[in-house]
Amino acid sequence: MIETYFLYTTILILAASSAYAAQHSKDAIQMIFARIFCFLCLFIPAALRYGIGRDYFSYYRIYENNFPAHMQRLEPGFVFIGNLSHWIGLSPHMFIAAISGITYALVCFCMPKKHFFVIIMFFILSFAYLDSYNIARQSLAMSVLLCGLFLFYGNRKITGFFLFVIASLIHYACLVTVPILIISQIKVNMYFRICLIIAFVLIGINESFLLWLVDIAASINPRNRALFYAIKTTQLNFGITYIIFSLPVILMLLNAKKILQQPNGNFILNLNTAFLSVIIMAYFVAIIGRFVNLLFFIPLFSMQILYNANKKYAKLYHIFLVFCFSAIFFRYIEYHSIDTTGFGISPYDSIFGGK
Repeated sequence: MIETYFLYTTILILAASSAYAAQHSKDAIQMIFARIFCFLCLFIPAALRYGIGRDYFSYYRIYENNFPAHMQRLEPGFVFIGNLSHWIGLSPHMFIAAISGITYALVCFCMPKKHFFVIIMFFILSFAYLDSYNIARQSLAMSVLLCGLFLFYGNRKITGFFLFVIASLIHYACLVTVPILIISQIKVNMYFRICLIIAFVLIGINESFLLWLVDIAASINPRNRALFYAIKTTQLNFGITYIIFSLPVILMLLNAKKILQQPNGNFILNLNTAFLSVIIMAYFVAIIGRFVNLLFFIPLFSMQILYNANKKYAKLYHIFLVFCFSAIFFRYIEYHSIDTTGFGISPYDSIFGGK
């Protein structure tokens, strides 16, 4: 297990350091090389892994158009990537590596310079990077959504919306972003946002409503019903993770007046309120946890805006969030190193020793 800790900690340090250099470099060539190095730090270990991840061997069968029973309704966008990889002549493992490559390339090369360091650091510390080994489709979709949100926020709404469509073709759960983005355009005050959060708590304790949601989810994919009953109450890694995921949102809401002075401040606050609402519902309905993973692009997008809005406490917020996410990062490695029947992310095994 010590090798696993060493590997992922090294990835964190090297990738975060190169991201910091890329963000603060005044030389264009140095910035480009720093981004490339950051990408390689994330991509190479993922490309060389073997058998790590819940669906690793299922992706082999997807590549071969021999879908497992629980993936019969797989999204056409992801199937297209598999078919294209097969047509090009990539091996099944290279298909998996290509998914990782696209995921990290979007994060490393498409993010604005002023957001880059924060996004990379929290992309890894929040274990979004580690989760990308396990839930590859969702991680790829989240990267596409993150790029789309930056375009959407930068008044390139048509291009951003196009990326939301692509993300939905990779993972259908991404469709939830459409109503969230539409609702986030509405101007509301903080009182309404607080009432909305309280309403979601009340909805969450309504068991009949939850069962209705499960029936809808089960109609999309029957295994969703089993997921609801599998985790009906929070667990240590499950519950604390969501609490920490909500911390950037809470800090955003506490700085609402300053955020409103930023461009499209109301949109940003509404977006984070929606994310917090989804987290609340995920405590009551396990399958909604999938949306939390997908929508994590919202706090990734928002944290630099939070720092810009309240520069007086920006460093304090950053240190606090780094500490919290680090605890989850190392807890996640430890948890999955011991419980290989879960996601199976650890211990790390490479293609040189795993076959």
